Amino acid sequence: MSHLDLGVFATYLVFNICLGLWVARRKTSTSRDYFLAGERLPWYAIGGSIIAANISTEHFIGMVGAAYAVGFVVAQWEWGTWLPFSALIWIFLPYYLRGGVYTMPEFLERRYNKACRYLFAVASLALWIIAQMAVVMLAGAKAMEGMYGFDSTATIIGLAVLAGSYTIYGGLISVAWTDFLQFVVLMIGGLIVAVKGVMKAGGVSSLMHAYPEKFRIIYPATDPNYPWFGIFALFISIGIWYNCTNQFIVQRCLGARSEWDARIGVVFAGFMKILLPFLVVLPGIIAFHLFPGLADPDQSYPRLVRELIPAGLGGVVMAGIASALLSHLSSVLNSSSTVFTMDLYRPLLGKNREDAHFVRVGRWSAFAILGLSMGLAMWLTRGQHSVFLLIQNVGAWVAAPISVVFLAGVLWRRATSAAATFVLIFGFPYTALVEYVLFKHVAWLRPFDNWLNRTFVVWATCLVAMAVVSWMTKAPEPERVKDIIWSRRCLALPPHERERNRGLRSLLFWWALFIGLMAILYAYMIWFQFRGPGQG
Repeated sequence: MSHLDLGVFATYLVFNICLGLWVARRKTSTSRDYFLAGERLPWYAIGGSIIAANISTEHFIGMVGAAYAVGFVVAQWEWGTWLPFSALIWIFLPYYLRGGVYTMPEFLERRYNKACRYLFAVASLALWIIAQMAVVMLAGAKAMEGMYGFDSTATIIGLAVLAGSYTIYGGLISVAWTDFLQFVVLMIGGLIVAVKGVMKAGGVSSLMHAYPEKFRIIYPATDPNYPWFGIFALFISIGIWYNCTNQFIVQRCLGARSEWDARIGVVFAGFMKILLPFLVVLPGIIAFHLFPGLADPDQSYPRLVRELIPAGLGGVVMAGIASALLSHLSSVLNSSSTVFTMDLYRPLLGKNREDAHFVRVGRWSAFAILGLSMGLAMWLTRGQHSVFLLIQNVGAWVAAPISVVFLAGVLWRRATSAAATFVLIFGFPYTALVEYVLFKHVAWLRPFDNWLNRTFVVWATCLVAMAVVSWMTKAPEPERVKDIIWSRRCLALPPHERERNRGLRSLLFWWALFIGLMAILYAYMIWFQFRGPGQG
């Protein structure tokens, strides 16, 4: 890297930390200030923060590498969010916001029982510390080493210190506003690489006509990696779990200054999801054109950066990659401390404590979680681990039972606490049975042996189990669930917000535009695959 690149990168890091500390001044005295940003976040900070929290090295390295290997089909991981984002906007958010909850496990206790809250809280913490922090730090260290020659251990320590410096002090308000900055920077950095790559390759149309096989988005149901049915089912299992029940995605919505801001913020994130494949999928196909025969497809993005980006702009691209890492780590760290403090410490050890005490516990728990994750990441550097495969597949083990429990909890009055507890306990060992026994030894299932198809089988079985056990056990008291079960009145904003959010501020208008654009893109890609040039 040139001195100019390093200067640009260092300036960005300093500004990022200063922003995180500045927005948090005198605004973290209560638990709602610290964990929910005092409920003052506007829509654009929420939407940008959702995208920034979602993107990590998995995208710039793993997704680009997957696109190099197979093509545009991996864009469905981004475009497919139209369904879970719609569910979040129209089904889940009204209950989360009007109920005043801090966390997703807390919602489960209100709907079901304490056992569901504790099970979900512990499972979430274990998942986040291992797969969403330690493994992401490891992946980031490998990416920085491959692109710029940075030492892995030094990178892990640096990421932990940078993310922790403002997250531990400022809580969600620091995370949300630094996420928004990081969202802007990572989009600019991603656009620089994508535009330079498209120009070098001769344009998108040229690529589509030269490599039509790389722009297929529908694969046979028996495809070992991207079966069409498995990808569709992904949206109702992993999609619901990740986008509608995941604390580090939903928490910035809980900190919104109004329900309109929370819901329109998700719509804004949806529009950004339309754009993301052009930043993290198209570059993989460009790399396939420019650098055929790479032994490791995950080196596609580092190779593009090294070959195409001039001095000065390299610092912006590096800042974009660092933004993806820092925003993801800070978001997961903040949510981990929130769940530990509010779902485990407060009900078990913190009864009758003053509010400021929970802010202190939140900070100390964040410090401990960060140290544990950093140590685990450094230990993982000693071996050879398929970090991106681990991140992708972990959803198959946790998503199905959780999405069923949440969906049933909101949509079905008869769902019982006994059924929810059973499904949460049953789902994980049953996933192992499906993966290691059913799809390996049942003859008619073998051609469909893919983690996406397996996840749907687990989801469908958990749904049946939820129904059967609910009918076998005592129905919940009507008073307990009357304000949680979905009804058409939840589609509308609260009365005091409706009048000032009409016309161009209409939630329905912008959501419909988002869905319409997504439908047009899907229709064009399907037409190109089956009726486009060269298809007869």
